[in-house]
Amino acid sequence: MTLTLSSQAYLAAPHEMLAAIVAEGPYNQTKIPIFGKIQLLTRHAAIHALLKDKDLFAVDARHAGHKAPFALPLLPKSLKIMANNLLSLDDPDHARLRRLADAPFRRAAIQAQRPKIVAYAHQLLSQMEAEGNTDLVSGFCRPLPLKVIYGLLGFRPETEAKLDRSLSNLTASDAPLTMLWGLMRLGGIQNLLREEFRALHESPREGLVSDLVHAEADGQKMSEDELLAMVFVLFVAGHETTTHLLSSGVWTLLSQPGAAEQVRAMDEEARLIAVDELMRYCTPVQMTKPRFVRQDMEFEGRALKRGDRLFGFLAAGNMDPSEFDTPDQLDLARRPNRHVGFGSGAHLCLGIHLARTEAEAALDVLFTRYPALAIEGDPAACKWISRAGLRGLKRLPLRLGT
Repeated sequence: MTLTLSSQAYLAAPHEMLAAIVAEGPYNQTKIPIFGKIQLLTRHAAIHALLKDKDLFAVDARHAGHKAPFALPLLPKSLKIMANNLLSLDDPDHARLRRLADAPFRRAAIQAQRPKIVAYAHQLLSQMEAEGNTDLVSGFCRPLPLKVIYGLLGFRPETEAKLDRSLSNLTASDAPLTMLWGLMRLGGIQNLLREEFRALHESPREGLVSDLVHAEADGQKMSEDELLAMVFVLFVAGHETTTHLLSSGVWTLLSQPGAAEQVRAMDEEARLIAVDELMRYCTPVQMTKPRFVRQDMEFEGRALKRGDRLFGFLAAGNMDPSEFDTPDQLDLARRPNRHVGFGSGAHLCLGIHLARTEAEAALDVLFTRYPALAIEGDPAACKWISRAGLRGLKRLPLRLGT
């Protein structure tokens, strides 16, 4: 089965199609913008091996015989700077940058942020009520993670306002041309961030960006280009996953009988378990970034050449019956749950605890505040964003009710 990841039929009801793909074998082919035809690994164990075996697979294509990151030689200069980021580097550079950024994202540090996240959630819902906005995506799912990541980064208010405007084309649209226009304007964003770094060198203050400017690992600090790439990744990766997890997760809970009542009856720890199941069942980030084969070899029954490119199909791995009992069923108390929604291995999502806590707190506030919460109209009529590799809703109209 050849799958079109951006088709509305697939995004609205992916589980049956994913089960068929997993049953076909460990490989599947699809087509995405920029990269063209790609090979996807679909089995849970194979995806784990792809993400964990650093001797066989590289994140940086230059370590597999290519001359440019992602094997895309025509990247403009501004994108080349951003491409050398935490997500696209191998060790030792990846390990060094990860150590510099790790402390604020540890579980204890993130748990201390939960009261702020709850306050942000109530603030946004009150604003939705005042404005008469019933679309949860524009009023809540998108702005909540943005508020949280801005709070963590600690930009000056004037920088935050300018970034909000400049990055809107990257964060508020699933139209490829709009996103391309946003990417072409990265030079201006980089200049803005460089000014912020220089101000922080002179006057440190509270916030992750200031911490990164002054942080050292093994006696080394980040270069200015490394800081640019790190902050950009933290900003984009720090909110997009949670935005789509919230929209698809709330849609799922309101579409399945009894699921919303289950969440309302849960304590904080049980809701975190439920968030992991929503991450597995909804898989907002459907596939990994590419991994490149370091040497000629056979893998999962197929001969591969040095430089070949593979993607982990996370959504399929999360539906693999060899790993999960009844994978097509939502089980909000599922334990154990070795889903790959946050990746695996050395590149396991840096913000895993942030995303889980944001989603848990958001569900707590939303379903407690609105006991009669329901989707406005037919849930099957909701439209999904059409960016290949992501699963989230364009709009989620709700009857808030009390």
